[in-house]
Amino acid sequence: MGDLNLPHINWTARQSQAPGSKLIDLMNRNSLQQHVNEPTRGNNILDLVMTTTDLSINGFEVMDKIGDQQMIDFSLEVQGLNTKTQHKQELHYKQANLGLMKEE
Repeated sequence: MGDLNLPHINWTARQSQAPGSKLIDLMNRNSLQQHVNEPTRGNNILDLVMTTTDLSINGFEVMDKIGDQQMIDFSLEVQGLNTKTQHKQELHYKQANLGLMKEE
Protein backbone atom coordinates (compact mmCIF):
# COMPACT_ATOMS: atom_id res chain seq x y z
CA MET A 1 0.00 0.00 0.00
CA GLY A 2 1.32 3.43 -0.76
CA ASP A 3 1.47 6.57 -2.88
CA LEU A 4 3.75 5.43 -5.69
CA ASN A 5 3.27 8.49 -7.92
CA LEU A 6 3.31 6.57 -11.22
CA PRO A 7 0.51 8.30 -13.16
CA HIS A 8 1.15 6.72 -16.58
CA ILE A 9 0.25 3.13 -15.73
CA ASN A 10 -2.80 1.72 -17.47
CA TRP A 11 -4.11 -0.51 -14.67
CA THR A 12 -6.83 -2.07 -16.83
CA ALA A 13 -4.27 -3.39 -19.32
CA ARG A 14 -1.41 -3.62 -16.76
CA GLN A 15 0.87 -1.73 -19.13
CA SER A 16 3.18 1.22 -18.73
CA GLN A 17 6.27 2.93 -20.07
CA ALA A 18 9.32 3.26 -17.80
CA PRO A 19 9.48 3.70 -14.82
CA GLY A 20 6.01 2.16 -14.30
CA SER A 21 6.96 -0.90 -16.38
CA LYS A 22 9.32 -2.00 -13.58
CA LEU A 23 6.43 -2.02 -11.13
CA ILE A 24 4.23 -3.99 -13.56
CA ASP A 25 7.07 -6.54 -14.04
CA LEU A 26 7.51 -6.85 -10.26
CA MET A 27 3.78 -7.39 -9.79
CA ASN A 28 3.65 -10.03 -12.53
CA ARG A 29 6.68 -11.91 -11.17
CA ASN A 30 5.21 -11.97 -7.65
CA SER A 31 1.53 -12.60 -8.53
CA LEU A 32 0.40 -9.29 -7.03
CA GLN A 33 -2.99 -7.71 -7.61
CA GLN A 34 -3.61 -3.95 -7.53
CA HIS A 35 -7.04 -3.15 -6.05
CA VAL A 36 -7.52 0.60 -6.60
CA ASN A 37 -9.64 1.21 -9.71
CA GLU A 38 -10.66 4.84 -9.16
CA PRO A 39 -8.49 7.97 -9.44
CA THR A 40 -6.95 9.06 -6.15
CA ARG A 41 -5.42 12.33 -7.39
CA GLY A 42 -6.86 14.19 -10.35
CA ASN A 43 -7.47 11.59 -13.07
CA ASN A 44 -4.64 9.33 -11.89
CA ILE A 45 -4.47 6.25 -9.71
CA LEU A 46 -1.43 7.09 -7.58
CA ASP A 47 -2.36 5.41 -4.29
CA LEU A 48 -2.08 1.67 -4.67
CA VAL A 49 -3.12 -1.33 -2.60
CA MET A 50 -1.36 -4.49 -3.75
CA THR A 51 -1.82 -8.00 -2.37
CA THR A 52 -1.00 -11.53 -3.33
CA THR A 53 -3.86 -13.38 -4.95
CA ASP A 54 -4.59 -15.41 -1.81
CA LEU A 55 -5.41 -12.36 0.32
CA SER A 56 -8.87 -10.86 0.36
CA ILE A 57 -9.72 -7.14 0.49
CA ASN A 58 -13.08 -6.29 2.08
CA GLY A 59 -15.06 -3.06 2.11
CA PHE A 60 -12.75 -1.28 -0.33
CA GLU A 61 -13.75 2.37 -0.90
CA VAL A 62 -12.10 5.49 -2.32
CA MET A 63 -13.34 8.22 0.02
CA ASP A 64 -13.32 12.01 0.27
CA LYS A 65 -10.20 14.09 -0.22
CA ILE A 66 -7.64 14.91 2.41
CA GLY A 67 -5.58 17.70 0.93
CA ASP A 68 -5.20 17.00 -2.78
CA GLN A 69 -5.62 13.22 -2.66
CA GLN A 70 -8.47 10.81 -2.07
CA MET A 71 -8.44 8.66 1.05
CA ILE A 72 -8.69 4.85 0.71
CA ASP A 73 -10.52 2.71 3.25
CA PHE A 74 -10.39 -1.09 3.29
CA SER A 75 -9.91 -4.09 5.50
CA LEU A 76 -7.59 -6.97 4.80
CA GLU A 77 -8.66 -10.52 5.57
CA VAL A 78 -5.70 -12.65 6.52
CA GLN A 79 -6.18 -16.35 7.19
CA GLY A 80 -3.94 -18.74 9.02
CA LEU A 81 -2.32 -16.31 11.43
CA ASN A 82 -1.33 -17.63 14.82
CA THR A 83 -3.26 -15.43 17.24
CA LYS A 84 -2.05 -17.15 20.41
CA THR A 85 -0.51 -14.80 22.92
CA GLN A 86 3.00 -15.68 23.96
CA HIS A 87 4.18 -14.72 27.42
CA LYS A 88 7.82 -14.04 28.11
CA GLN A 89 9.34 -13.77 31.56
CA GLU A 90 11.71 -10.83 31.87
CA LEU A 91 14.24 -10.54 34.65
CA HIS A 92 15.12 -7.02 35.79
CA TYR A 93 18.52 -7.45 37.41
CA LYS A 94 18.91 -3.73 38.10
CA GLN A 95 15.86 -3.90 40.35
CA ALA A 96 17.09 -6.94 42.31
CA ASN A 97 17.74 -6.73 46.04
CA LEU A 98 21.33 -8.00 46.06
CA GLY A 99 21.58 -7.88 49.87
CA LEU A 100 18.60 -10.21 50.22
CA MET A 101 20.00 -12.53 47.56
CA LYS A 102 23.35 -12.81 49.42
CA GLU A 103 21.52 -13.74 52.64
CA GLU A 104 19.78 -16.67 50.98
